[in-house]
Amino acid sequence: MVAIFHHLNQEQASTFSLVLNSSGIGNRVIGANDGFRIEVPKSYVDGARNAIYRYQTENPTTEEVVSGRHQRPTPKNLSGVVVALLLLSVHMAVFASAAPEDYITVFGADAHRILDGEVYRCTTALVLHADAAHIAGNMVGMVLFGGAVCTVTGSGVGWLMILACGIIGNLSNAFAYETGHLSVGASTAVFAAVGILCALQAVNAVRTGKGWKGMFLAFGGGVALLAFLGTSARSDVGAHLFGFLSGVLLGGAYRLWMEHPLGRKNQVLCGTIAGSVLLLSWIQGILV
Repeated sequence: MVAIFHHLNQEQASTFSLVLNSSGIGNRVIGANDGFRIEVPKSYVDGARNAIYRYQTENPTTEEVVSGRHQRPTPKNLSGVVVALLLLSVHMAVFASAAPEDYITVFGADAHRILDGEVYRCTTALVLHADAAHIAGNMVGMVLFGGAVCTVTGSGVGWLMILACGIIGNLSNAFAYETGHLSVGASTAVFAAVGILCALQAVNAVRTGKGWKGMFLAFGGGVALLAFLGTSARSDVGAHLFGFLSGVLLGGAYRLWMEHPLGRKNQVLCGTIAGSVLLLSWIQGILV
Protein backbone atom coordinates (compact mmCIF):
# COMPACT_ATOMS: atom_id res chain seq x y z
CA MET A 1 0.00 0.00 0.00
CA VAL A 2 1.19 3.54 -0.82
CA ALA A 3 0.17 6.67 1.08
CA ILE A 4 -0.81 9.43 -1.38
CA PHE A 5 -2.98 11.82 0.65
CA HIS A 6 -1.57 13.20 3.90
CA HIS A 7 -2.50 15.70 6.62
CA LEU A 8 -6.25 15.33 6.04
CA ASN A 9 -8.88 16.09 8.63
CA GLN A 10 -11.44 13.42 9.41
CA GLU A 11 -14.09 14.82 7.06
CA GLN A 12 -11.66 15.04 4.13
CA ALA A 13 -10.38 11.53 4.76
CA SER A 14 -13.90 10.09 4.89
CA THR A 15 -14.94 11.94 1.72
CA PHE A 16 -11.85 10.92 -0.24
CA SER A 17 -12.20 7.31 0.89
CA LEU A 18 -15.84 7.27 -0.25
CA VAL A 19 -14.88 8.70 -3.66
CA LEU A 20 -12.20 6.05 -4.12
CA ASN A 21 -14.55 3.26 -3.07
CA SER A 22 -17.13 4.56 -5.56
CA SER A 23 -14.45 4.37 -8.27
CA GLY A 24 -13.66 0.77 -7.39
CA ILE A 25 -10.30 1.61 -5.79
CA GLY A 26 -9.58 -0.14 -2.49
CA ASN A 27 -8.10 2.07 0.22
CA ARG A 28 -7.62 2.46 3.92
CA VAL A 29 -7.65 5.52 6.18
CA ILE A 30 -4.84 5.77 8.73
CA GLY A 31 -4.89 8.21 11.64
CA ALA A 32 -1.68 9.94 12.76
CA ASN A 33 -0.57 12.84 14.94
CA ASP A 34 -0.50 15.22 11.99
CA GLY A 35 -3.93 14.15 10.67
CA PHE A 36 -5.26 11.34 8.53
CA ARG A 37 -3.74 9.78 5.45
CA ILE A 38 -5.12 7.47 2.76
CA GLU A 39 -3.28 4.46 1.39
CA VAL A 40 -4.03 2.64 -1.87
CA PRO A 41 -2.40 -0.29 -3.72
CA LYS A 42 0.65 0.81 -5.69
CA SER A 43 -0.92 -0.09 -9.04
CA TYR A 44 -3.87 2.24 -8.33
CA VAL A 45 -1.93 5.37 -7.36
CA ASP A 46 -2.58 7.20 -10.64
CA GLY A 47 -6.18 6.09 -10.71
CA ALA A 48 -6.73 7.33 -7.16
CA ARG A 49 -5.23 10.73 -7.91
CA ASN A 50 -7.41 11.06 -11.01
CA ALA A 51 -10.55 10.02 -9.14
CA ILE A 52 -9.94 12.66 -6.47
CA TYR A 53 -9.09 15.26 -9.12
CA ARG A 54 -12.38 14.56 -10.91
CA TYR A 55 -14.25 14.86 -7.64
CA GLN A 56 -12.58 18.17 -6.83
CA THR A 57 -13.28 19.46 -10.35
CA GLU A 58 -16.98 18.75 -9.88
CA ASN A 59 -16.92 20.16 -6.33
CA PRO A 60 -14.78 23.31 -6.61
CA THR A 61 -15.38 24.32 -2.99
CA THR A 62 -13.54 21.23 -1.82
CA GLU A 63 -10.03 21.96 -0.57
CA GLU A 64 -7.50 20.43 -2.94
CA VAL A 65 -4.98 18.39 -0.98
CA VAL A 66 -2.62 15.94 -2.65
CA SER A 67 0.36 14.42 -0.86
CA GLY A 68 0.19 17.03 1.89
CA ARG A 69 0.39 20.07 -0.40
CA HIS A 70 -2.19 22.34 -1.95
CA GLN A 71 -2.31 21.34 -5.59
CA ARG A 72 -2.46 23.79 -8.45
CA PRO A 73 -5.28 23.07 -10.91
CA THR A 74 -4.22 20.85 -13.80
CA PRO A 75 -3.42 23.02 -16.85
CA LYS A 76 -5.95 23.00 -19.64
CA ASN A 77 -5.14 20.74 -22.55
CA LEU A 78 -3.96 22.88 -25.48
CA SER A 79 -4.19 20.24 -28.18
CA GLY A 80 -7.53 21.73 -29.19
CA VAL A 81 -5.68 24.87 -30.27
CA VAL A 82 -3.35 22.78 -32.44
CA VAL A 83 -6.27 20.96 -34.07
CA ALA A 84 -8.10 24.25 -34.65
CA LEU A 85 -5.04 25.71 -36.37
CA LEU A 86 -4.74 22.59 -38.55
CA LEU A 87 -8.37 23.01 -39.62
CA LEU A 88 -7.68 26.65 -40.44
CA SER A 89 -4.61 25.69 -42.48
CA VAL A 90 -6.62 23.20 -44.55
CA HIS A 91 -9.40 25.74 -45.05
CA MET A 92 -6.97 28.42 -46.26
CA ALA A 93 -5.21 25.97 -48.59
CA VAL A 94 -8.50 24.81 -50.11
CA PHE A 95 -9.78 28.33 -50.73
CA ALA A 96 -6.44 29.40 -52.16
CA SER A 97 -6.71 26.66 -54.79
CA ALA A 98 -8.06 27.20 -58.30
CA ALA A 99 -11.34 25.37 -57.66
CA PRO A 100 -12.21 25.11 -53.94
CA GLU A 101 -15.71 23.83 -54.71
CA ASP A 102 -14.15 20.71 -56.24
CA TYR A 103 -12.80 19.69 -52.83
CA ILE A 104 -16.29 19.65 -51.38
CA THR A 105 -17.55 17.62 -54.36
CA VAL A 106 -14.76 15.05 -54.11
CA PHE A 107 -14.22 14.88 -50.35
CA GLY A 108 -17.54 16.02 -48.85
CA ALA A 109 -19.93 13.70 -47.02
CA ASP A 110 -22.16 12.81 -49.99
CA ALA A 111 -24.69 10.33 -48.60
CA HIS A 112 -25.20 8.43 -51.87
CA ARG A 113 -21.49 8.07 -52.58
CA ILE A 114 -20.72 7.02 -49.00
CA LEU A 115 -23.27 4.22 -49.23
CA ASP A 116 -21.81 3.35 -52.63
CA GLY A 117 -18.49 2.55 -50.97
CA GLU A 118 -16.67 5.88 -50.68
CA VAL A 119 -16.59 5.70 -46.88
CA TYR A 120 -13.43 7.83 -46.75
CA ARG A 121 -15.72 10.84 -47.20
CA CYS A 122 -16.96 10.40 -43.61
CA THR A 123 -13.44 11.36 -42.53
CA THR A 124 -12.33 13.89 -45.14
CA ALA A 125 -15.55 15.90 -44.80
CA LEU A 126 -14.64 16.67 -41.19
CA VAL A 127 -11.80 19.01 -42.19
CA LEU A 128 -13.59 20.91 -44.97
CA HIS A 129 -15.66 24.05 -44.35
CA ALA A 130 -17.97 26.16 -46.46
CA ASP A 131 -16.89 29.65 -45.40
CA ALA A 132 -15.14 31.75 -42.76
CA ALA A 133 -18.02 31.70 -40.28
CA HIS A 134 -18.24 27.92 -40.58
CA ILE A 135 -14.55 27.34 -39.86
CA ALA A 136 -14.48 29.94 -37.06
CA GLY A 137 -17.32 28.29 -35.16
CA ASN A 138 -15.79 24.84 -35.40
CA MET A 139 -12.36 26.11 -34.37
CA VAL A 140 -13.88 27.49 -31.17
CA GLY A 141 -15.70 24.21 -30.60
CA MET A 142 -12.53 22.18 -31.02
CA VAL A 143 -10.62 24.38 -28.58
CA LEU A 144 -13.34 24.31 -25.92
CA PHE A 145 -14.85 20.84 -26.16
CA GLY A 146 -12.04 18.90 -27.81
CA GLY A 147 -9.55 20.31 -25.34
CA ALA A 148 -11.88 19.48 -22.43
CA VAL A 149 -12.18 15.85 -23.53
CA CYS A 150 -8.41 15.54 -23.86
CA THR A 151 -7.89 17.03 -20.39
CA VAL A 152 -9.70 14.00 -19.00
CA THR A 153 -8.64 11.23 -21.38
CA GLY A 154 -5.26 12.41 -22.64
CA SER A 155 -4.66 13.91 -26.07
CA GLY A 156 -4.08 10.74 -28.08
CA VAL A 157 -7.09 8.85 -26.76
CA GLY A 158 -9.26 11.97 -26.80
CA TRP A 159 -8.68 12.85 -30.45
CA LEU A 160 -8.99 9.23 -31.56
CA MET A 161 -12.38 9.05 -29.80
CA ILE A 162 -13.53 12.37 -31.25
CA LEU A 163 -12.44 11.39 -34.77
CA ALA A 164 -14.08 7.98 -34.50
CA CYS A 165 -17.36 9.50 -33.32
CA GLY A 166 -17.22 12.12 -36.07
CA ILE A 167 -16.81 9.37 -38.67
CA ILE A 168 -19.63 7.32 -37.13
CA GLY A 169 -21.83 10.42 -37.08
CA ASN A 170 -21.30 11.11 -40.77
CA LEU A 171 -21.80 7.45 -41.68
CA SER A 172 -25.03 7.25 -39.66
CA ASN A 173 -26.25 10.45 -41.28
CA ALA A 174 -25.59 8.94 -44.72
CA PHE A 175 -27.73 5.93 -43.85
CA ALA A 176 -30.47 8.28 -42.62
CA TYR A 177 -30.53 10.35 -45.84
CA GLU A 178 -29.43 7.64 -48.30
CA THR A 179 -29.23 10.15 -51.17
CA GLY A 180 -29.46 13.84 -52.03
CA HIS A 181 -27.40 15.05 -49.10
CA LEU A 182 -23.92 16.61 -49.05
CA SER A 183 -22.27 18.12 -45.98
CA VAL A 184 -18.88 19.24 -44.72
CA GLY A 185 -17.45 20.51 -41.46
CA ALA A 186 -15.94 19.47 -38.16
CA SER A 187 -19.16 20.20 -36.26
CA THR A 188 -20.08 16.50 -36.23
CA ALA A 189 -16.84 15.87 -34.33
CA VAL A 190 -17.43 18.92 -32.11
CA PHE A 191 -20.79 17.57 -31.00
CA ALA A 192 -19.20 14.15 -30.58
CA ALA A 193 -16.85 15.81 -28.07
CA VAL A 194 -19.87 17.32 -26.31
CA GLY A 195 -21.44 13.86 -26.11
CA ILE A 196 -18.24 12.36 -24.72
CA LEU A 197 -18.07 15.05 -22.04
CA CYS A 198 -21.70 14.47 -21.07
CA ALA A 199 -21.10 10.74 -20.69
CA LEU A 200 -17.93 11.26 -18.64
CA GLN A 201 -19.75 13.65 -16.30
CA ALA A 202 -22.79 11.41 -16.02
CA VAL A 203 -20.80 8.33 -15.01
CA ASN A 204 -18.74 10.42 -12.58
CA ALA A 205 -21.95 11.78 -11.06
CA VAL A 206 -23.20 8.28 -10.33
CA ARG A 207 -19.84 7.13 -8.98
CA THR A 208 -19.43 10.12 -6.65
CA GLY A 209 -22.84 9.75 -5.08
CA LYS A 210 -24.79 12.34 -7.07
CA GLY A 211 -26.87 9.55 -8.54
CA TRP A 212 -29.44 9.80 -11.29
CA LYS A 213 -30.06 13.49 -10.70
CA GLY A 214 -26.44 14.33 -11.49
CA MET A 215 -26.54 12.08 -14.53
CA PHE A 216 -29.67 13.75 -15.92
CA LEU A 217 -28.18 17.18 -15.30
CA ALA A 218 -25.08 16.21 -17.29
CA PHE A 219 -27.10 14.92 -20.24
CA GLY A 220 -29.57 17.79 -19.98
CA GLY A 221 -26.75 20.29 -20.38
CA GLY A 222 -25.45 18.47 -23.45
CA VAL A 223 -28.88 18.25 -25.07
CA ALA A 224 -29.49 21.93 -24.40
CA LEU A 225 -26.16 22.78 -26.02
CA LEU A 226 -27.03 20.58 -29.00
CA ALA A 227 -30.39 22.31 -29.37
CA PHE A 228 -28.91 25.79 -29.01
CA LEU A 229 -25.85 25.44 -31.26
CA GLY A 230 -26.65 22.51 -33.51
CA THR A 231 -30.07 23.26 -34.97
CA SER A 232 -29.64 26.55 -36.84
CA ALA A 233 -30.98 26.94 -40.37
CA ARG A 234 -27.63 26.12 -41.99
CA SER A 235 -26.74 23.29 -39.62
CA ASP A 236 -26.71 19.62 -40.51
CA VAL A 237 -28.93 18.60 -37.61
CA GLY A 238 -28.72 14.89 -38.37
CA ALA A 239 -24.92 14.82 -38.39
CA HIS A 240 -24.81 16.82 -35.16
CA LEU A 241 -27.28 14.47 -33.47
CA PHE A 242 -25.52 11.31 -34.61
CA GLY A 243 -22.14 12.74 -33.62
CA PHE A 244 -23.50 13.60 -30.17
CA LEU A 245 -25.06 10.16 -29.66
CA SER A 246 -21.94 8.31 -30.77
CA GLY A 247 -19.95 10.48 -28.37
CA VAL A 248 -22.29 9.58 -25.52
CA LEU A 249 -21.90 5.86 -26.21
CA LEU A 250 -18.12 5.90 -26.62
CA GLY A 251 -17.57 8.32 -23.74
CA GLY A 252 -19.68 6.17 -21.43
CA ALA A 253 -17.83 3.03 -22.47
CA TYR A 254 -14.49 4.75 -21.89
CA ARG A 255 -15.40 5.91 -18.38
CA LEU A 256 -16.83 2.53 -17.39
CA TRP A 257 -13.76 0.72 -18.71
CA MET A 258 -10.94 3.11 -17.85
CA GLU A 259 -10.20 4.19 -14.30
CA HIS A 260 -7.48 6.64 -15.34
CA PRO A 261 -5.89 7.93 -18.57
CA LEU A 262 -3.55 5.69 -20.53
CA GLY A 263 0.18 6.28 -20.31
CA ARG A 264 2.28 8.33 -22.70
CA LYS A 265 3.16 5.46 -25.07
CA ASN A 266 -0.46 4.49 -25.52
CA GLN A 267 -1.46 8.12 -25.96
CA VAL A 268 1.11 8.46 -28.75
CA LEU A 269 -0.14 5.22 -30.32
CA CYS A 270 -3.75 6.42 -30.28
CA GLY A 271 -2.76 9.80 -31.69
CA THR A 272 -0.79 8.10 -34.45
CA ILE A 273 -3.79 5.92 -35.32
CA ALA A 274 -6.02 9.00 -35.53
CA GLY A 275 -3.55 10.85 -37.75
CA SER A 276 -3.08 7.79 -39.96
CA VAL A 277 -6.82 7.32 -40.46
CA LEU A 278 -7.14 10.96 -41.49
CA LEU A 279 -4.16 10.82 -43.85
CA LEU A 280 -5.12 7.50 -45.45
CA SER A 281 -8.68 8.72 -46.02
CA TRP A 282 -7.36 11.70 -47.98
CA ILE A 283 -5.01 9.48 -49.97
CA GLN A 284 -7.89 7.14 -50.79
CA GLY A 285 -10.01 10.08 -51.93
CA ILE A 286 -7.22 11.35 -54.19
CA LEU A 287 -6.72 7.93 -55.74
CA VAL A 288 -10.41 7.19 -56.38
